[in-house]
Amino acid sequence: MKKNGEFVGVDEKFIPEDEKYVDESLLGNKEETKEKVKKVAKGIGIGYLCFIGFIVILTIGIMIFGFTMFNKTMNIFTETKDQILDTDDKINSIKDSYNGQVSDMEEKSNISSFNNTLEMYSGTKYGSFVISLLDQVVTSNKTNSEHIITVVYKETTTTSEDDIAEIKHGLDKFVEYEVSLDYDANGYINKVTVKDI
Repeated sequence: MKKNGEFVGVDEKFIPEDEKYVDESLLGNKEETKEKVKKVAKGIGIGYLCFIGFIVILTIGIMIFGFTMFNKTMNIFTETKDQILDTDDKINSIKDSYNGQVSDMEEKSNISSFNNTLEMYSGTKYGSFVISLLDQVVTSNKTNSEHIITVVYKETTTTSEDDIAEIKHGLDKFVEYEVSLDYDANGYINKVTVKDI
């Protein structure tokens, strides 16, 4: 029976010659074995440390990447928001411009509507047409208090309904008169001048 590489309890004569002496190099030195185990353990420890270091570096890299992507996303969001606000400003500007144009068109339409009924009487007209014009002026002055029309005939300048009626009754239906119109700063007729020819 062998223990630690030596035969124990056996007479030496029964031990074969080639096995009698055990080479210490085969058994190895216990100190060397301990050193080898320490080296292997140290190698495993360094391996674990490298692995843990790799995981830490990988985690830091992922965090930096995530932070960078978050910042880029926030920048894109901010730029998009600014573009939307710029677009809203442009839309509001277009709306204001459009509303201004509509308002201008509406005002021009109002002016045209107000003036058209009177402008057809401008020029050289018979008394019957001038009488119709004066009736239109009286009606306009009653319904459009913000655009009062003054009538001028000879020495009379008036906006009064009674005075205009008196001028009207003094005209001859079959005689021609010269009618001219004047306009205020906004383009509304504000004065009718009737002259004898």
